[in-house]
Amino acid sequence: MAPIPSDHPAWAEDVLNALDAGILLLDRHGHVRYWNNWMERASDVPARDILGHDLFDALPHLRESRLHTAVRDVLATGAPGVLSNTLNPMLFPLRLPDGRRMVHNVLIRPLPPDSEARCLIQVTDVTASVNRERVLREQRDARYRAIVDTAPDAIITTDTRGTVQWMNGAAAQQFDYRPDELIGRSIHTLLDKDAPDWVELSEHGLDGQGPDRSGETVELVGRRRDGSRIDLELSMARWMSEGRSFITGILRDITERQRTREELRANALAMRQLAEQTKATLDALPAFIAVLDPAGRIVSVNRAWAEAGPETEFLGQGCIVGDNYLEMCVHDGAEALPHGEDPQGEAVLEGLRTLLADGGLPLSAEYAGRGGAGHHWFRCLAAPMTAGPFGGTVLMHIDVTEIKSMEAALRKLVGQKSTLLREVNHRVKNSLQLVSSLLTLQTLSLPDEAARAHFQDARSRIEAIARVHNRLYQADQFQTIEFGTYLRELCEDLARASGGGELCDVTVRSDIVDLPIDQAAPLGLIANELITNAIKHRGSGPARVDVAFRRDAGGLVLTVSDQGPGLPPNFDMRRGRSLGMRLIASLSGQIRAHVAIVPSERGAAFRIELPMPEPDPTLETIAAGEGGK
Repeated sequence: MAPIPSDHPAWAEDVLNALDAGILLLDRHGHVRYWNNWMERASDVPARDILGHDLFDALPHLRESRLHTAVRDVLATGAPGVLSNTLNPMLFPLRLPDGRRMVHNVLIRPLPPDSEARCLIQVTDVTASVNRERVLREQRDARYRAIVDTAPDAIITTDTRGTVQWMNGAAAQQFDYRPDELIGRSIHTLLDKDAPDWVELSEHGLDGQGPDRSGETVELVGRRRDGSRIDLELSMARWMSEGRSFITGILRDITERQRTREELRANALAMRQLAEQTKATLDALPAFIAVLDPAGRIVSVNRAWAEAGPETEFLGQGCIVGDNYLEMCVHDGAEALPHGEDPQGEAVLEGLRTLLADGGLPLSAEYAGRGGAGHHWFRCLAAPMTAGPFGGTVLMHIDVTEIKSMEAALRKLVGQKSTLLREVNHRVKNSLQLVSSLLTLQTLSLPDEAARAHFQDARSRIEAIARVHNRLYQADQFQTIEFGTYLRELCEDLARASGGGELCDVTVRSDIVDLPIDQAAPLGLIANELITNAIKHRGSGPARVDVAFRRDAGGLVLTVSDQGPGLPPNFDMRRGRSLGMRLIASLSGQIRAHVAIVPSERGAAFRIELPMPEPDPTLETIAAGEGGK
């Protein structure tokens, strides 16, 4: 045990250790300077493990507790504090010798500022006194608790003047008062100002017929301490004791009942309004709607069905409320039976029979109305009403003739657009090929080798762009190209133009990736520049170029590496003077790509990282229309 701070007599430590209480001393930083034997036994924390440490680092579960706040107040302001076990459950983790939790109080006091220790904490075991008080209290209240405190309703007794004499725990809780606050006060403290008089109710009876009519109740309004309303149901009785008259009332809280009653009224009104709104909505729809019971009889129809004229021709036209819809549709003499002219009509009826008999998924089918498929088209929708009280099905016929015509016109327009796009790409490719041919002719007439090389580079770039439009012209999709195939064709053409065979070997590995045109063209030019440079600067040996295009971590990666002499020392793409390097830097910015030089033991390697293209819903819609031609 470390000695206590300051120059006190030697016996002071013995006295503190002999006390039947816990003693702690903290310095101005909250570090433990003394921890007596009582605290060691009760907390099972040896003094050597806590001395010199911050108290709340050693007992972290007490950090930011009321105890922590009290200690900070003592150290900061010198204000003492008392923490009782009843109001502060988060105190020291102490145990009795038998292992039970110790109930304790804590006293925090300041020490003189000139001493080494600044704060004294005294811990007192109050387990025995708390248990004794609890036993006495339980014995005293047992006979009353069994009768009144277990009653769910408020019970209040007054004298004949309405002065409160006694109330149970439920009443105190219900009105938010302590019993001793209301004893001697008027019962009207708990009642609304407009409530009936308490004494008159007891004299004349709750129904006004006399005080002896037991079992009668009356509803009135009460007020809690905060003035909030509480709906009550009151039953009363008068009784005598030792020559005095008393009035006992049972006040049952019916606030929830009243709320439920009001909600039921509001729900009934809302249901009526909803039914009216639903009917108005169905009557406003141009579709022909009917509700069928499980047997197939029509329960109700909307205005469009009821007023359907001879030009409508939907399946079951002319059926009215009370008719069996299925029987009317298959009756030989019925006029509104277009299903015989389209096999889909019979399929609709068969699906409806299954839906009524077995339930299942909603039905959706199209059929031709009377007069042939070129006359009218209808879509039949049917859904089971499993949540309703009687089951059945909602049936709807929608005239989709105009929609069919618009779909046909749209397919025609999409086909014309596809043809136009294919022709545009074909002409762009031809124009670029013409420019390439002109550059080739011009190259042949140039005597200067350097000038011919520049013209050859320009022709290679134009052919790279033309190859993109050629892929678009050949593919079914005109907005994207499969870049792996494009990359293989580009490498084959560049290898062939560079001698092929043993002079130039270009290896391509690629995932299947569709790129939009505004991303494929710049990336194709970047690949063309890198592969062309690798072939051009191969050195004295044959060109060996490795090209890879992969998906990687949500993006795309293009790598081009060779086995040539490599890049010059301290090479910087941003400061390069060649047109090819400037093109790569500019094009990579257009497609938000990052270009990096990968360290390599031999040759040069470039890595281009770009984000995965986001799908364009407009392109997907157009593609779906083209696929449905």
